[in-house]
Amino acid sequence: MHTLTVYIADDCWSCNETQRILDDVMPHFPDLLLKLVNTSQQPLPDHIFAVPTYLLNGKIISLGNPTRDALYKRLANISEK
Repeated sequence: MHTLTVYIADDCWSCNETQRILDDVMPHFPDLLLKLVNTSQQPLPDHIFAVPTYLLNGKIISLGNPTRDALYKRLANISEK
């Protein structure tokens, strides 16, 4: 199973949009595990230095919010494999 991990924070001005993006895109990928990590509640790992940050199977795929289309295409690409 593939995992999309997204790091956000309470004081992040663009993280509200992150949630809207995920709400729009994730229903198309029911087999993808989403882990939403709020760094206001737990510290950032060493390799994450900004929020929002999107990781697919542990690899950074976006620093900041991607467009819905870009995220959809990236996730569709792994779903086909």
